[in-house]
Amino acid sequence: MTDGTITYSFSEEEIKSLALLLRRNEAVLDTVLDEFHGFLENTVYQNLTIAEAEDFYNEKR
Repeated sequence: MTDGTITYSFSEEEIKSLALLLRRNEAVLDTVLDEFHGFLENTVYQNLTIAEAEDFYNEKR
């Protein structure tokens, strides 16, 4: 860990949960998390159908 990075393998469920958590709290997120947030969102959307993505997006409310 000398380069300041950590490796962790997230499950699909963890990625979905984190993406939703960050989406629900994006108004208070530090901008340092923007890239991570984008990574999570993209990963979720790449693995969903259009209908599933719409349902996921609507979970924010």
